Amino acid sequence: MMQPDLLNATITLIVLVGIMIGLWYAARRSGVPQHLGGRLSLRPGASGRSVVQIDRVRKLSIVQVEGYRFAVLTGGRSDQLVRLGDAPTPESM
Repeated sequence: MMQPDLLNATITLIVLVGIMIGLWYAARRSGVPQHLGGRLSLRPGASGRSVVQIDRVRKLSIVQVEGYRFAVLTGGRSDQLVRLGDAPTPESM
């Protein structure tokens, strides 16, 4: 038979693991991103174009926001944002 202290510790561990699994399941069901900052959260009027992995740390993303295109370099010592110009209109394509 287990000693009371060991039994209490085992029950507490099982309960904590159960709570963690429940929170993980609830977060996945509610749409919380798995990696904070790992996904691009776009607001209305914005669209993601493409993402290129530069190296194991840095990513280059091309996004369009309200008619303007931007290059976003993330993951280095500092993030960089460069305006590429106006996005092409459907008439000019």
